[in-house]
Amino acid sequence: MKSRADDKKTRAQAHPALDTIKSRVEERVAAAGLSKNEASRRAGLGLSYVNDLLAGKSLNPTRESLAKLGQVLDTDADYFFGTQGTPRISSHPVSNLLPIEMPQSTAGTIPLFHIGLPDPDGFFPLVAERRASWTSPLLVSRDVYAITVPDDCMAPRYRMGEVALVSPSKPVVHGGFAVVRQTDDRVAIRQIITISADKIVVRCLDTNADIDLPRKNVKALERVIASCELV
Repeated sequence: MKSRADDKKTRAQAHPALDTIKSRVEERVAAAGLSKNEASRRAGLGLSYVNDLLAGKSLNPTRESLAKLGQVLDTDADYFFGTQGTPRISSHPVSNLLPIEMPQSTAGTIPLFHIGLPDPDGFFPLVAERRASWTSPLLVSRDVYAITVPDDCMAPRYRMGEVALVSPSKPVVHGGFAVVRQTDDRVAIRQIITISADKIVVRCLDTNADIDLPRKNVKALERVIASCELV
C-alpha cells in the first residue's frame, strides 16, 4: 500500500496539466476513429503509449511525444497542454504567396529556383532571374515548385545541391519539413517542431538547434513533399 509520502511524491512528479492532457488525448483519439494502440503505433511511440498515459502510468508526457501524437490526431501539441482552445490552428493561406508570378506547370515541368548563398540568418530570397523550367522525375501537381538546397543545415535529410519539391497547398504537420516563408518573402527549409498561437518552433538538423520564430513574422508554411538529385 502506498504511503501518504509516496502519494505526495507521485503528485509532484506529474505534469501540472496532466488531467487536461489525458482528457484531450482521449477526445482526439475518439474523434480520429482510432484505437489507442493504433494511434500510438502511427505516432511511432509504441503500442501502449496512449493506454499508459490514460491509465496514469505515464505522468509527465513530453512535448515531443505529444507533438508526434498530434500529427496522427490532427492536433497541435498546445491543445493537449490546454494552452490552445482549438485542436488545430491552421497556417496562413499559402495558395498565392510566392513573391513572383509562377507559371503553370505542364507535362511534369515545374519552376526550379537555383539558390545562392543564404543570408546570415539562413533565409534566402527566391529570385526571378535564377528561375528555370525543370522537368521533375516525380509526378507532381500543378502548383508544385522546386528549389535547390543551399547548404547542409538540414542534412542528412536534405543535402546541399539536391532539389526539394514544395507544395504550397498541402498541409504542414508537426515534425514534417517545410519552406518557411517570412513576411519579407525570404524562405528557408526547416523541420516544423510545433505551431502555436504566438510562435512557430523550427529545427536545423545539423545542430539539432530549435529556433522560435514569432508567428507574426511568418507569412506561410509550404510543405516539402520530396527531394531528388538534380539531373
